[in-house]
Amino acid sequence: MENPLHVCYNRCKKETISMRKFALLLMVFSFFYAPSLFAHDKKILIINSYHRGFQWSDDVLVGMEEVFYNHPEITTNILYMDSKRISSEEYYAKLRELYKLQLKNHQYDLIVAVDKFAYDFIVKYYHELFTTEPVLFTGLEQFEIEDIQKEGLEDRVYGILERRAIPETIPMIAKMMPGLKKLYIINDASANGDDSEPFIRQAMSEHNSEFEIEYIRSATLEELEERFSKPNKEEAVFFIRFYNDKYGNLYKNSQIASMINKSALPIFITDTLFIGKGAFGGKLVPVKSVGRITGDMVIDVLDKKLEPLHVKTLIEYQYQFDVQKIQQFGLYPNASVKAFELVNAPLTFFDKHRKFVDAVFLISPFLLFLVLGLIHNIYMRIRSEKELKAIELQKNKHQQFIIQQSKLAEIGEIFSSIAHQWKNPLVEIATIAQEHVYGSDDQGDEQSNEYVNAIMVQVRYMTDTINDFQKFIMPSTQRTVFDVSEAIETMMKIISHNIKYNYIDVSIDVSHATNLMVSGYKNEFMQTLLNIVNNAKDQIKEARETKQIKRGVIFIQIYNHSKKVIIDIKDNGGGIPIDKLPNIFDAYYTTKESGHGIGLYMSKLIIEDKMGGKIRVSNTAEGACFSITLGNIS
Repeated sequence: MENPLHVCYNRCKKETISMRKFALLLMVFSFFYAPSLFAHDKKILIINSYHRGFQWSDDVLVGMEEVFYNHPEITTNILYMDSKRISSEEYYAKLRELYKLQLKNHQYDLIVAVDKFAYDFIVKYYHELFTTEPVLFTGLEQFEIEDIQKEGLEDRVYGILERRAIPETIPMIAKMMPGLKKLYIINDASANGDDSEPFIRQAMSEHNSEFEIEYIRSATLEELEERFSKPNKEEAVFFIRFYNDKYGNLYKNSQIASMINKSALPIFITDTLFIGKGAFGGKLVPVKSVGRITGDMVIDVLDKKLEPLHVKTLIEYQYQFDVQKIQQFGLYPNASVKAFELVNAPLTFFDKHRKFVDAVFLISPFLLFLVLGLIHNIYMRIRSEKELKAIELQKNKHQQFIIQQSKLAEIGEIFSSIAHQWKNPLVEIATIAQEHVYGSDDQGDEQSNEYVNAIMVQVRYMTDTINDFQKFIMPSTQRTVFDVSEAIETMMKIISHNIKYNYIDVSIDVSHATNLMVSGYKNEFMQTLLNIVNNAKDQIKEARETKQIKRGVIFIQIYNHSKKVIIDIKDNGGGIPIDKLPNIFDAYYTTKESGHGIGLYMSKLIIEDKMGGKIRVSNTAEGACFSITLGNIS
């Protein structure tokens, strides 16, 4: 028979082990699940300045809800002020009484004001509606700390300021449309429009000398539709907002989008509300991102991670452009924007036949071919974008070359007229001198003959100089085959006096050259050499004035290598600063106080883009060395 004491002992031992297991499970449960069970609910009151269905505030609320989805402890209550439709003081007074009744016996952890009207309303009536709740505003463009100090709220206000990219958009438009002569700016006469006004006025003052700017605040949608109904490649529209017309009528987003889409002028915008709905695009405020950032700040305020008066300025933008509008207006944003997103792009094969592709993906063994096709499609799109950028760049360079040739042609015509006027007196001088000597009795006078010969030599020299310069200044109309050495000698002959009187010795070495014939634009090639030699002259002149050298030297060496003609132009002017060498051929980049930064840029364009050669620059022990490489013509 079993001992009763042993039975009791074993039973107690089993119960003790069970209790320990239960305690351990309870500890694990408490560690993992207790925080969520006992988390304190957070109640937020959101006062929306506008009505339900107003897209801007609806998108902001959607962004906030995306953040709150991961915080189940947060509950929200939303009140709509409907301030776009009615905003009188009498209305706000009635609204205050209504809210006092609605909010009675309610306590919130945070009050969120969506845009200006709600914020102003909360600040004005805070002490009647609330007690100690913190306030967070979002979407404002202007914030004055004095307003909350007057109400004694500086210890409980936080906020997010929205900055529209107004200062950046106007120069972006001008760069995309070099022929722009008139820009319309649309901003309605609402309180929101008043907040944007200082930024618009500042941007206008910076650009009104470049083109005409018409600022529109009072109009109707029909008037705007009529005004922008005629195409004009020299005009564009910058749309800030237009919800209320001059009579106070409120327009729906669909009505505004219709006006924008019908416009015969490109319309640039500042936020994502109308992208893909008729607007050309621009540097945009992503409205839903405003909501997400607001939601993140709500969490930080509730967790007491921020100090009062923490006001953040939103600087998140997206460059977006509508492909259909790009094609309609023949504008491409590459000239002014490096990275951007295209909307309304043509559907790919994958997009058009998604159901078919899905079916193939599920039932077909040919998945690899589909993947390869998609990769090829992406590659072709990327390559197309690169080709478009390259075409645009080449087009710009060609336009600059044509403009330069046009300018030279105009100068050449002017100089031809001057040369014609100069030649007549030279002929008269020669005739008078000859008649004076040969018409006198002392025709055999040796001294008179010497005078006549001296006069004739100078007249011929002046005539030859005028002829040479006249040929040099006229632009080449087509590619020709010419001798590099002869072109250099012609160019140096024109500027020989200038070089001589600046105490510069010039030497040209062609001893190692066997074939100096190249194909290209002879006069433009000589202008390239003239740019380089003039730069060397200026550098030598500066070095002489600072006593670094006594006399200038320019050494031009021409030789052949691997079926190429190479021209090295060296000087003893001290060289180019190392940090400026990489940019020396960039447009509008200059190392001189009075320079324009065009000469070497055009030189590179002529040599590389128009003559298929290469131009490089480096420093030697004494100065700079420009090296030009051109292809030989047999």
